Amino acid sequence: MSNEVELQLKLDTEGRTVSPQGGEIPKLDYSSKTVLTLLADESEQLLLSDDQQRRLSFIDDLLFDCEITDCALLPRTFWVNCQDQPRCALEQCALEVFKHHVQNHDKSYDPNTSGAEWWVQIRPSPPAGRYNILKNDKADDNCNDKSSEQGDDLEASGICFHWDKDEDLRLMMGGNMYIHPHISTVTYLTSIGAPTLALNYRVNPLTGEYMPPQDGGNFEAYVSCPKKGKHLSFDGRYLHAAPKDLMPDDLFENQIKVSSSDNVKDPIEEKNHARRHRRVTFLVNIWLNYKPFNVDPFPESMIDKLTKVNEDIPFILFKDDVHQETCHAKIETSARSEGGCRTITKKWPMGGCGSKEVISMDLPLESIQNEVKANGNLRVIWERNVETEKEGVRIIVHNEGSLSHNETFPTSCQQVCKRPKLDS
Repeated sequence: MSNEVELQLKLDTEGRTVSPQGGEIPKLDYSSKTVLTLLADESEQLLLSDDQQRRLSFIDDLLFDCEITDCALLPRTFWVNCQDQPRCALEQCALEVFKHHVQNHDKSYDPNTSGAEWWVQIRPSPPAGRYNILKNDKADDNCNDKSSEQGDDLEASGICFHWDKDEDLRLMMGGNMYIHPHISTVTYLTSIGAPTLALNYRVNPLTGEYMPPQDGGNFEAYVSCPKKGKHLSFDGRYLHAAPKDLMPDDLFENQIKVSSSDNVKDPIEEKNHARRHRRVTFLVNIWLNYKPFNVDPFPESMIDKLTKVNEDIPFILFKDDVHQETCHAKIETSARSEGGCRTITKKWPMGGCGSKEVISMDLPLESIQNEVKANGNLRVIWERNVETEKEGVRIIVHNEGSLSHNETFPTSCQQVCKRPKLDS
């Protein structure tokens, strides 16, 4: 039996997939930004604006669909080709996200190998949810691994630091090949939970080497706080996570609390009520000229369990050819020098997989937490300080259970994110 795999892959000078047959290079907007979709209460083109009860019921249906697709017995992510007709509401959402970001670029990619990889994340994980089931499976293996425990704590209420990539290809190539989507996106279906942090920290797609900003550029992060109907997009090559400890103390616990005093007696409404008190995100990765290995459409045998496409609702997130205004993002310049904003150093394990590396960031925590309360956005810029070699963003080598005092950039991230990717 042959272990050979045929791979048709071509990268441009920026490490993005282009058509192996040549042609134009896609020129998309890769900047980190947020817009409001039709699901947002403040949207000028509000979904089902003439029938609020039906609108709320439809959102409840989407939350139920997310719970179904998050089941641990199903594949982790799903594929819909950009030419396909959607079979359910979530596929419709995924295709709308694709068209929103790729419209007017139809000559720059091969539609046969382009599409949307989609999945959901739910925190706290429901009883049959992927994280809730799989965390028990690995508990025995990691019982003496403190770094793994730190990662598990982060995953229980948020998302660990990772890169979106073709995970199966990375494993087949020995852990060092990182082929990324063109654009990564997060659509928040509730206003609950940890903010998403996308950082311009990259990895070499062919060697696995870390790639901090080149040519003296600054580290920059975009922090997007959950707001129902908000849509975040950023460069698919960027490191990102959703750490709960960026939130004010106890806020997440209060957000997910379902009070008995809410007086919900109907069993169906009781379940809907519980789903509204979770951090629910709909994730779509936009792939052009390349389809990731072993990512297939949602199983046909289960498609009838999901909300069907409704002719009365031709658009769920984005209308065709309707320009969406970018949401405002405050800017914090975090220089490691006198006069810079007050920062607090936060450290998190990379990948949540027992890695010997952690990421350390000097963050304007108070400003971030203010944006969390307001469901807003914040752009953080770490200016380079010529007086010291110490950066505001660092990868730190983990030495025998304690952090090394020598903060270095490891040459390879082969050990990072070994388990299937988890995204915000």
